[in-house]
Parts: sequence; C-alpha cells; structure tokens
Amino acid sequence: MNKLLGIAALAALSVPFASPSLAQDNDALTVYGRANVSLQSNDEGNGAETEVVSNSSRFGFKGFSELNDELEVFYQLEFGIDLADSSDNDDAVSNRNQVVGLRGGFGEVMIGRYDTLLKDSQGSVDQFKDYEADLKALFRGENRPDNTLTYYSPSYNNFSVGVTYVASENDAVDDGVSFGLLYGDDKLKKTNFYAALAVDRDVAGYDIEQFSVHTKAGDFKLGAALQQFESTNGQFDGDGYLLSAAYPYNNWVFKGQYQSVDESGDTDASFSAGADYFFSGDTRVYAWYTGRECDIQAYASRGCGASPGVSQGYFAVGIRHDFSW
Repeated sequence: MNKLLGIAALAALSVPFASPSLAQDNDALTVYGRANVSLQSNDEGNGAETEVVSNSSRFGFKGFSELNDELEVFYQLEFGIDLADSSDNDDAVSNRNQVVGLRGGFGEVMIGRYDTLLKDSQGSVDQFKDYEADLKALFRGENRPDNTLTYYSPSYNNFSVGVTYVASENDAVDDGVSFGLLYGDDKLKKTNFYAALAVDRDVAGYDIEQFSVHTKAGDFKLGAALQQFESTNGQFDGDGYLLSAAYPYNNWVFKGQYQSVDESGDTDASFSAGADYFFSGDTRVYAWYTGRECDIQAYASRGCGASPGVSQGYFAVGIRHDFSW
C-alpha cells in the first residue's frame, strides 16, 4: 500500500502545473506504459492448468532537460504492474529501470537501477521477450541490478561501447562489471545489421560471454545468440544458442524461435511459434505455443526449474497495448 501511495504521489507531481520546472521550453516529459495480459495454459508435467498472466506490464516517466548547448540531464522512473494477480502486494508493483544521468558529446552516463550492458545488448533478437519462451528461461545474464553506474559511448561509424559497474554492497562479494562492443541499430531502421559482443564478470554470481546478431533477409527478420556461462563458484558451467525469425504479412507477424543450453552432455531446449495481429502500431492480439524439454541434472534453469526429464507445454492468447503521452 505504501508503494502504491508513493507512485500515486509521483504521478501527481508529473502534472505540468504542479511543477513549474516542467513548463520550461527545454524540458520534455513522457508518461508511458504497456498493458500486456494473456490467458495461458501451463502443462509442466503434472497436467494442464489455466491462469491469467500479466506479461511484464509496466508504466513509467521519462524525460530530459537541457543544461546548456552541449549537456542535458535525463531520467527514467519505470515500474512493473501485475494486472492479473493482487494476492501478493509485494509483487503488484515492482521496480524496473530507474536512473538519472547526463549526456552530451561524450556519450551518456547514468546511475541507479538499470539493465546490465549484456542484457541491454541483446536488442531485438528475442522474439518472445516477456513470455514463457523469454531468452532468460534458459540463458543467464538477464539482470537488472541495484547500485549501477552505466556508460554508453557515442556511435562512431555505427560502432559504440558500453559498460555497467555493479556495486555489491557486500565486502564478501566482488563488484560486478558488464561491458560490450555494439554495432548498428538494434531496431534495424538505420542499419540492416546489428551485432553485439558482451561480457559479464561477477554479475549475479556468473561470468558470461554472449554474442548477439540480428539482420534482415528480404521481409524476414532473423536473429541469433550464442552464450557461454560459468558460475563464479565454479560449480556450474554451460553454453547455448538461440535462433529466431519473424515474417510480416499484412497486419500479421508470424514468428518462431528455438533455444538450447548444454551442460555436461545434458540439454534443456525449447521451441516456440506464434503470431501477432496488429490493429495499430500500439495495439495487438497474439497467440503462441512453447514446448520445452528439460534434461539437465546439475542446475535448475529458470524455465525448467528442478525438473530434469520433464516435458513442458504452454499455450497463450492475449492482448498488448502500448501507450505514451
């Protein structure tokens, strides 16, 4: 309840007449969000059950203010909202990316809570992001840690670099770092090819190397990711890959994705297929199916859990609406 009241107060402060500084010509404020809810059938080896799922629904505030001709301050305050289940108030509203920073000719630097460079570098490779087949179900490295300092360089001939420093707040735990080299536009609007090589060291208990690539082939959008990971305590290590494709036809986008992770000869793998129907750029309905085979004994991936030898199946239909003003 206190968190909800705090967010309500923040929303009130975002009204232009409540804050004179927001009325200045050099200020810009955007209120934005996403409502994404589906009816989902889950079969995790013990029979199917049905639930309504809020797929990373969110809202937030972002903006900037010019400090001089060469420097501006920017900010983002984003919150996750569970539109389907209020049984646990701690999960009904959650913190997502929340930062303040400076940007100019040197690039941009920000401090707060933010996706690591490795997580952010994946671009649009994952065609089922926020759903059951999200890349994070089998891969490591999907981290949004507290206490981060992040830097992105300016782009030079479509190349840029970035780094995230993660302060551990614990003398027994090393500070983490996530860094990478990026090429192109991950939306494929300015370039026809996007690639990123990213590395995590001591982030959320893992060392990770990941290469992501996304490109166009006619009307198709094709993506791939390769990952190698090892726990910092040396107990777990593995590698895997992801392949994705999307094809637009009239108001439809048809998509598929395959992901596999191997550890000591055992494999967890998933296959997904789905379709989105767009009423507009902001509103779509969708359906998808994900099947997953869980065989790895040594560690529990997020998707398979502690369920080696189990076949899983998921089917969902839903609606997503993005908004901003």
